[in-house]
Amino acid sequence: MKATHEDLGSNLSGGLIAAAIAVHREFGPGLNEDDYERALSVELCVWDIEHECQIPVPLIYKGTHLDCGYRMDLVIAKQLLVELKAVGKLHPVDEAPLITYLRLSGLELGLLVNFAEMMLRDGIMHRANSGVAIRNQRRDRPSDTSLDPLSFEVIDAAIEAQHVLGSGLLRSAYEAALEHELKLRGIKVERRLPANLIYREQLIANTKEIPIFVDGRLMVSCVCVKAVEPIILARQRSLLKAAPVDTGLCLNFHAESMATEIKRISLSHKSA
Repeated sequence: MKATHEDLGSNLSGGLIAAAIAVHREFGPGLNEDDYERALSVELCVWDIEHECQIPVPLIYKGTHLDCGYRMDLVIAKQLLVELKAVGKLHPVDEAPLITYLRLSGLELGLLVNFAEMMLRDGIMHRANSGVAIRNQRRDRPSDTSLDPLSFEVIDAAIEAQHVLGSGLLRSAYEAALEHELKLRGIKVERRLPANLIYREQLIANTKEIPIFVDGRLMVSCVCVKAVEPIILARQRSLLKAAPVDTGLCLNFHAESMATEIKRISLSHKSA
């Protein structure tokens, strides 16, 4: 992904930043993202800047449109993508939607604007779309012979999904692609099943969901991190307690080689 582009800081992006500063000067850093979006749309109309709000972005995987519910906050003149935030500080994880939407939409330019900053210019990140998905050329398979055939099928499908999509996308993109890939292989998949949290034989009301449930036998969690740390496995094991099975897999789609970042989850023993 390129860090600069000839238009960033001028023309389209310059006009958008000026309009955003006008909104920020009026309201300050205390509103919600959708409040800033509506106000910014009004300001852009005053400036006679062509724009659209909440544009759907489909994920296309092997010729099939997968609906992940993605929407771009603003698109300026059909060329500049703008994602709005209202958070304390921008972190690398906040870039993931911007990078994902640039890749999927084919737009060349992107801005991430954080209205929660005291000075708006301190909360602006510029990105340009290289137009090339960074695909993982390493398609190693895990050497763990204790894995059952279903786990190997899931892992093989995950490696294929990662190879097709490339790196750097949102977790939900990989979940949707993995679900589709497994269905192409004739494997039953369910997503977002309600989690049944039981404590002292009582059902605890919650909003947690089982991310991917394969063939009624295996819970699969997708993560997008540099490395699968123990705390991540602990969180997945907590979720496994709410699933109707006692085994699962944790797959890291941002790993250089998925074979080294595949972790088994079990309630009967510690993860491998």
